[in-house]
Amino acid sequence: MRDPVLRRIFILAGMVLFFWVIYLLSPVVIPFVIAFFIAYLFSPIVAKLQKIGLPRWLSISFVFVAIIVVMILIGWYIVPMAWAQLLYARDHIPEMIHWINETFLPWASSTFNLEPMEVNTDEISKSIMDYIQTNYSVNNIQDIVLRLAQSGLNFIQIGGTLVLVPIITFYFLLDWEKMLHHMQRMIPRPMESNVIQIAKECHEVLGAFVKGQFLVMILLGLVYAVGLQLIGLHVGLIIGIVAGLASIIPYLGFAIGIIAAVVATFLQFGVDWVQLALVGMVFMIGQAIEGYVLQPFLLGDKIGLSPVAVVFAVLAGAQLFGFVGMLIALPVAAIIVVLLRHLRDSYEKSTWYGAKSVATTDGTVNIDVHVSDEKQVNIECSTDEQHKTESAQIVKKDE
Repeated sequence: MRDPVLRRIFILAGMVLFFWVIYLLSPVVIPFVIAFFIAYLFSPIVAKLQKIGLPRWLSISFVFVAIIVVMILIGWYIVPMAWAQLLYARDHIPEMIHWINETFLPWASSTFNLEPMEVNTDEISKSIMDYIQTNYSVNNIQDIVLRLAQSGLNFIQIGGTLVLVPIITFYFLLDWEKMLHHMQRMIPRPMESNVIQIAKECHEVLGAFVKGQFLVMILLGLVYAVGLQLIGLHVGLIIGIVAGLASIIPYLGFAIGIIAAVVATFLQFGVDWVQLALVGMVFMIGQAIEGYVLQPFLLGDKIGLSPVAVVFAVLAGAQLFGFVGMLIALPVAAIIVVLLRHLRDSYEKSTWYGAKSVATTDGTVNIDVHVSDEKQVNIECSTDEQHKTESAQIVKKDE
């Protein structure tokens, strides 16, 4: 197809059709996307195990066994402790409401000259039941059957995804190099070097973010959990774990952790300013460690996002895709930064931007490119020191 405009239209239409089909098949595609992402994360580990002499299938099996062992250890040690702390928090809910009514609200009313207030548990229960009846009411047996069927289908879909993802991940890892080779062969030859360079930079950014952020989550959760336990907070472990995991979204872990810790401190110690100060100190130390130790050494400046850009990316992700958007906001934003940087470089080299000066040992060479028509390109080069101008004409052959 020789008409460039028509060719671009067909390419754009093909891309739109492709993404539309992907959207229609999203329930089927999601397990493959998740499996591809997991395979991408663990492919470097498999490659390193291969280098020491293990067959690829055995390296993949070793990675799977290691993941299962880690999950078993977490379930064996961490889950019972966290569950015990959740039960402790649940059992103290009546005590919490009593303390709020008898201590906190009178103190807040007298301190800030507010009208007397009280938490009415009956009103709260009634509001919850009204909301359930309004939004989830069932009028007849047919609705009940339909809801059960939908719940069953959702359960089967989730269960199927949980079963399929490990299997697909195994085969993705097994054929990872072949997949990359086939993807590379699909790239048009004139664009191959640029596409590979962009892919390498995106890989470096994603690798730095995933590995660095994972370690930041673990270490920050450890700092919060140990600190809150040391100051005597009974539910400090579960708060620290949740705050560490939530720190995958910038500032969310800190916000959730400090709010939960302050509430737990009020419930356990009452209005104790020393304990509240200790809670604040734990989270300030955690933020200092994250900002001055973990982020610089584990993430560095590879992501290339300023704090303002981070906040904007998270808010934009939340607006577009909700919670999932907040999770993927930073890596997607980092990839967009890489693409924009290459787009800027291409623009600066284009005729729209103007002449490009190249520094040389003999002086400065100014290169002007002028496209007179679709078949002829005029190039003029001038050297400042020699004050000479040379021109050349390149005639493009018909495709």
